[in-house]
Amino acid sequence: MTMLEKENAVKRFVWTVAVAIPVAVALLFFIPPAENLSEETRQALYVLPQINAWFNGTAFFCLIGALIAIKNKNVPLHRAFNTVALSLSVLFLFSYVAFHLTTESTHYGGEGWQRTVYFTILISHIVLSTGIIPLVLFTYYRGLRMEVARHRKLARITWPIWLYVTATGVLVYWMISPYYPIG
Repeated sequence: MTMLEKENAVKRFVWTVAVAIPVAVALLFFIPPAENLSEETRQALYVLPQINAWFNGTAFFCLIGALIAIKNKNVPLHRAFNTVALSLSVLFLFSYVAFHLTTESTHYGGEGWQRTVYFTILISHIVLSTGIIPLVLFTYYRGLRMEVARHRKLARITWPIWLYVTATGVLVYWMISPYYPIG
């Protein structure tokens, strides 16, 4: 396979993933939750959003660590932090899908300004989490290939958006968790 063919294969993969993930997540809202689960199992599944917040929060700190590492010219540590952040984001995705396939949607119960703040954060989180997928994958790929100039140029866009998405993921959990039907 030539270099051009490899580049094209990577681009096809990234764009396929970038389209497939948001479509799959959107479909979750049209698929009824699993019906054959016991109430005990359903209750236990509400640990997943807390785990998801942990995945996002830890990815947030990995991204901070990655920035510090590269500012100190520690490429192996920078790469390790980014690999962990990407892995945590993938784990988040699997856990998020599992949770939404098995439970009813939770509606935010706050009112007034809190509701406005929640939906502003949620909508920006959703929109940016969709857009960040190809950015993260292309940035990570360029870093692995040591295409430093291209990696750095794209990372300047990717990093703050990815950081925002991980932070707002935790905020969304923190704001909606009081309304989960567990207890």
